[in-house]
Amino acid sequence: MSDSAREIHLYHRWSSTAGQMLRMALSAKKLHWQDHPCALRDQETAFDLDYADLPVLVHANGEKQQATLSELAELDRLYPETLPMQQNIAEPEWAAFCQWRNSLTPLLERLIAPVLPAYDEISHDEEDMNFYRNECERRFQQSVEALANDRYGAYQQLESRGRLRELGKILARQRFYTGDLSLVDIILTADLHLLRLLDGVTIPLDLQYYFQRVADACNISLNDGMTQSL
Repeated sequence: MSDSAREIHLYHRWSSTAGQMLRMALSAKKLHWQDHPCALRDQETAFDLDYADLPVLVHANGEKQQATLSELAELDRLYPETLPMQQNIAEPEWAAFCQWRNSLTPLLERLIAPVLPAYDEISHDEEDMNFYRNECERRFQQSVEALANDRYGAYQQLESRGRLRELGKILARQRFYTGDLSLVDIILTADLHLLRLLDGVTIPLDLQYYFQRVADACNISLNDGMTQSL
């Protein structure tokens, strides 16, 4: 077996929140992996790996996974010698967090859709950008421009329903969700950090500092894959 076959391989798109979570978790655990960024319209790679879409993480033992919350939590079991990401999170608290996140996801996806063209894989090629525009209209029944125009009201809803200002204050006081870096911090940062790209929308400064704090703890840049550094 070749050395390459014994390594961890991550097939992902830069613009994918799920892919970002996997990259952050692997890096936080100081695991070495082969990164395989895929084109926006690449479906063959996922099919070849027996999945419908990316990201797909292939472990050195041949096991495969994606980035559902339960699969992310399994990384502690698969790599017990690495930094534990969930040991300080009680099961009821984890369940409540997952419920809170699920309640916000549809609104959050609409908010970040207009800023995803910051990623080169979407904006660099005209055909890719047209594909992305069509996908937005299919998923949200609105154009990218219309979604961008709705950002102010949508963000106010998200901030209110998610209690983002209160969350930011708690995270500023504790530094991380449990006091130490955990899976919740990775999920929150991957989910919410793109809000900082919304033109004319100011997210709580406490959250902006928190995103950078988590990125630094994971030793990863939140701007990887973007057309230009922010």
